[in-house]
Amino acid sequence: MTATLIAPPGRLTALFRQLADQWRSETQFLSSTTAICTHPAYQRIIGLGPQVIPLILAELSKEPRLWFWALRALTGENPASPDDQGRVQAMADAWLSWGRRHSASGS
Repeated sequence: MTATLIAPPGRLTALFRQLADQWRSETQFLSSTTAICTHPAYQRIIGLGPQVIPLILAELSKEPRLWFWALRALTGENPASPDDQGRVQAMADAWLSWGRRHSASGS
C-alpha cells in the first residue's frame, strides 16, 4: 500500500509561511536568481508539492517575487511568454491568470 502524505491545511499554511519568511529575509539582498531559487527554504517549499501552489499564487498576488521557478517545478508549465521573461510583474500576471484558469488561485 502506498501512502500519500498531505499536511493538514493549517499546518501546511504555517510551514509555508515560516519557510517563505525565512527565504525572503535570507535572500532579500541577493542579486543572483540562482542563489535565490536554490536557497534551502525555497527548495523545501517546492518539496511540499503541488498542495502549496495556491499559497504561492496568493503570495505572488500580494508581492511579485521570484516564485516562478517553484511554480514551473510544481506544475511543469510556464504561462509567461518568452517576451515577458525577466519582467517580474508580467510574469506574475501570467501565473495569476494561469491560477484562475486552473482554479488554483489563492487570491
